[in-house]
Amino acid sequence: MHPHDTEDEHQQHGTPEGRVVRDQRLITQCALEVIQDIQRQRGRAMQPRDRMALKLLTPRNAALMVKGARRHLGCRQVSFDILTDDPGLGAYRLVPVGLHVRNPETGWWSDDYGIGRFLWNLYLGEPPEDGMQRILERLFGLPAKELGPACTQLAVRRQEHDIQAVVRPDLALYIRRHKGSIETSLRRLHRAQGLHRAADLGLDTGGQGRMALVFGKSRRYAITFSVERA
Repeated sequence: MHPHDTEDEHQQHGTPEGRVVRDQRLITQCALEVIQDIQRQRGRAMQPRDRMALKLLTPRNAALMVKGARRHLGCRQVSFDILTDDPGLGAYRLVPVGLHVRNPETGWWSDDYGIGRFLWNLYLGEPPEDGMQRILERLFGLPAKELGPACTQLAVRRQEHDIQAVVRPDLALYIRRHKGSIETSLRRLHRAQGLHRAADLGLDTGGQGRMALVFGKSRRYAITFSVERA
């Protein structure tokens, strides 16, 4: 799950089968319809991390094809673990436990994260390994020079999972989800100053997650996580 700059927000490209719509408002509208209708059909809400990932779709990480009266929304995501191993400290796993959005007027709104694996949207055409590297660079502040094989290992399992759903007669959803893992150093993550104490941000985690990642252009979003023995 991550926010991206929107580009060509109102462009449309026609094809014989339909047209690709690059309109942020329409993409967001479709994503919200997907969230609402899946909850209505299932009788329960989607996982919070899945809802947030859909809400953060943009023309850069999603494709919206309109064929007649039907809309087809597609995206690619990567679900991954973050594992650390440090001499003297041992091996740990970062487990996301909370999802938070800051409202300038009312403060932080919080929800459980859901499944304890990080989930992020990939750019269109972006390999999963490149996506995870981008996440490390932006979220944790790790410079590219510290992402080499001797420092951080990025691995993608060949276990792509396709999710397809016709949520309305005029709206279909397609997600290709990759699975991966990141092996790095807890000391390196702290040294990069990308980690924050949840209490310092004013986040109420119910005692579950003590650390947090803050992201987005306006720093409105946060993920809290626990650090558990691997």
